[in-house]
Amino acid sequence: MKQLNMKIIKINNFTYFFLIIAFLCGYIKIALIILFIVLFHELGHVFFIKLFKYKIKDITIYPFGGITHIDKKINTPLNQELLIALGGILFQIILYLIPLNGLTKSYFIKYNTSILLFNLLPIIPLDGSIILNTLLNKIFSFVKSYYLYLIISIISIGGYLYFNYTYSLNNYFIISLFIIKTYEAYKNYQYIYYRFLLERYLYDYHFKYLSTKKGSLKILKRDTYQYFKEDHNIISEKKKLNNYFKH
Repeated sequence: MKQLNMKIIKINNFTYFFLIIAFLCGYIKIALIILFIVLFHELGHVFFIKLFKYKIKDITIYPFGGITHIDKKINTPLNQELLIALGGILFQIILYLIPLNGLTKSYFIKYNTSILLFNLLPIIPLDGSIILNTLLNKIFSFVKSYYLYLIISIISIGGYLYFNYTYSLNNYFIISLFIIKTYEAYKNYQYIYYRFLLERYLYDYHFKYLSTKKGSLKILKRDTYQYFKEDHNIISEKKKLNNYFKH
């Protein structure tokens, strides 16, 4: 695997603010522990991204976690996408094996567990939402999975607000990021759906599964090649997509 270009790693301004406040309040040790856990978590994603030979656009580090943007197609194999999403969680589990003692061990376990559980929340853009979306795509069509992905994220934000409504600048920042990223996912739906269809039209994917049923292009499912029943005829998705893009 190629080495990671450090220029793609970006530290969010709020992270610098968080470190300064921690230093002034005498909590710099805790802040550095959290930052180490966050970086190691992202390294887990990077490991699988490099393993599957995708290109990393950038990695942004926040006080509570990181966001890694990848240059890959929407029709990426679901198992690969699942492993990339799980990479950070798997690497955090490895952190429990680090031999530590005393108060440092207590802090380390506490914050590693908190960050791990936090990232499993099904809220966009956390790993939990990507894992959920990947599993939904194994069961439902791309369109239905995307709708459920958005709805569950919105409901989960409401739940997070209910249980974590505290007067904390960090908490306000986290909630704001959740709302912004979920809204962006909603706003970009048409563009993402068009890209999904265009990829299926332009590239020859060798999917493991085949399906034949009636319906529009909205029944297309990831990792599955679709045939359509129309007026006693069977039409391939390529032909259906060809007619769609000609119009």
